[in-house]
Amino acid sequence: MLNVYNHWDKLKTCIVGRTYGPDFYSFVKDPAVRKSMCVIAEQTEEDLANLCNQLRKFDVTVIRPSVTDNYLDVKYGKKILPAPLTPRDYTAVIDDKVFMPTPNANELWNTLRGADWPEVPPVDLLRDGTISGYDNFSIEDLFYLDHTWLTELESLARKLGNEIIYDHNVDSAMVQRIGDNLYVGNWKSGDPWITDKLSTLFPNKQVTLIESHGHLDGRLCIVSPDLIINGSNIKVNHIFPNHDIFTVRQTAVKEFGKAKAASIGKWWIPEQLSSSGFQNYIETYLSNWVGEVQESCFDVNVLIVDPRNVFCSTEDPKLFRVLESHGITPHVVPYRHKMFWDGGLHCVTSDLDRTHV
Repeated sequence: MLNVYNHWDKLKTCIVGRTYGPDFYSFVKDPAVRKSMCVIAEQTEEDLANLCNQLRKFDVTVIRPSVTDNYLDVKYGKKILPAPLTPRDYTAVIDDKVFMPTPNANELWNTLRGADWPEVPPVDLLRDGTISGYDNFSIEDLFYLDHTWLTELESLARKLGNEIIYDHNVDSAMVQRIGDNLYVGNWKSGDPWITDKLSTLFPNKQVTLIESHGHLDGRLCIVSPDLIINGSNIKVNHIFPNHDIFTVRQTAVKEFGKAKAASIGKWWIPEQLSSSGFQNYIETYLSNWVGEVQESCFDVNVLIVDPRNVFCSTEDPKLFRVLESHGITPHVVPYRHKMFWDGGLHCVTSDLDRTHV
């Protein structure tokens, strides 16, 4: 069965996300904007393909989501749903339990395809946060992402005999799995989030809340039994009194500072890709595709391949010296547009199976 006990155990099976290809952007009328989106698409897939190749060198089985080349397949009114680029944000394997959103709601997708979707989910569809008539199907599952590709993961888990729990709230961007301990982030101060749920599902585990105020994997990474990378100075010394805690800073990009000054501050791409209308286009039509990049620290968003090897998207000499002092070898696997998509190497992957020694 699929199983993850420690997230530093030997990685065996991993999802690597995918974005739309250049042909998808035929709907973009502005030639300059369309060209920029095509370049981003091409370079993103180049980097993801390289990530897959590097994983295979460590004997990791790689699974890729399927995506469409026709924007009409994921167009709902004025809204175009983003591709499954960051599978970790909505999947998790904890021990032998597989967590995922409900993927099989094609009837509902087709029913609502022609709706003129507003900026927030339509209230008349909701019943206690779910869609009336569709049990275990959250409005977020429909409104924010196309989860139909998850039937592939569902089939694999069923074939291997895993228990599947359909819950869009449990994902390994917010839960770090360390043996009999689960460390869980939250979105706002004092919000217990899913700690009670996980305590019920895993009565033999200790569930600890960490005030991350966002995705936990954008704040810190428990790299090994004795090392933590802390990216935002969140207070964890009392939780990990015996760990070496190394604090890193968000990668500085001078041009991003200019973008923040121009009142964007949520995402950044190299200036040579920008056109005069690019920023306005993204904010007007594709704002649901990007996050708040200034909230993330990509230097902690590393992918642990095994106890002795980690993948990092950029080189940080100070961090690398610390990793090496703990017997861990860092490997640079470039991901050029992480500050546009708001996701590092950890975000664009989801570990499904690791060998516990």
